[in-house]
Amino acid sequence: MEIIIPVGPSDKLDWVKQSVTSALSQKVNRVIIYDNSERKDIEEYFLSLRSEITYVKDKRMKKVNMAKLRNKMLELTSEKYVIFLDSDVVLPSNFSKKIEEKLLEGVAFTWMHYAYSSEEIEKPITKGEHNPNLGCAGINSEYIKTIGGFDEKYERDEDVWLYAKLKKLGYRVEPTNGRCLHLNKVHARTNFKSSVKEARRNLWRSKYDLMLLFDGLTDITFLTGYTYYGSYYILAIFSAFFPLISTLYIPLIGYGIYYYGGFKKYLLNLIPGLALAISFPYGLFYNLKLRKMS
Repeated sequence: MEIIIPVGPSDKLDWVKQSVTSALSQKVNRVIIYDNSERKDIEEYFLSLRSEITYVKDKRMKKVNMAKLRNKMLELTSEKYVIFLDSDVVLPSNFSKKIEEKLLEGVAFTWMHYAYSSEEIEKPITKGEHNPNLGCAGINSEYIKTIGGFDEKYERDEDVWLYAKLKKLGYRVEPTNGRCLHLNKVHARTNFKSSVKEARRNLWRSKYDLMLLFDGLTDITFLTGYTYYGSYYILAIFSAFFPLISTLYIPLIGYGIYYYGGFKKYLLNLIPGLALAISFPYGLFYNLKLRKMS
């Protein structure tokens, strides 16, 4: 088994060091670093580890395309089982063994959900938590190569595409027990600032969700957010004509508080959720235009 870590221009050196240290502590045959950061400090760090890692330096991407980057990483691997680990993610001690055991069961793509503190690492997966990712994941590289690698039009949503594609083709895709420590807490939505930042990201994410729909790869799991948060807008429109309908916000909000386990977490997830739902028309027109051009 191998671990491969991509490193980009905006990565924090301290996080990179923690991620790489965690990879080197695992019982794997090789740790590969794919570095397209074009940063001297990062390069110097990796050169100091030249006897412990396989270091590959490449030019910085003019436009970030994670699917293309994953394909480049895939070309660097030589073993059947590979762990993708992002440079801001820590793989806890011996967790590579857990991922390997899952792959040996015949799973094509497995992932660990994220923890945002050391206390959360052993936290069981909660009901409804289903977030496939490639920041802490194991793949059967032979299966991925068989399907032609990653579809590069899914520039920033290659993890969900891989999940949906493999599942449709009949491959096993499922999470591994345990969590990897995500050093970047922006996706945790722990405060208003991170919630707004996630909302900005969600304003363009719909184009990939709709792309999956047009490609016949949509999983109902990934459409529930549009249904739930979209109902806030629908209720607002109908309430303008029939005020009594606004009372339906009570069970709607109540469910959200129950689902997220408290009012604060509900509110911090509401902001990016509403952004995702309102971006649906953008995603639809983007894909209609894409189909027309092709």
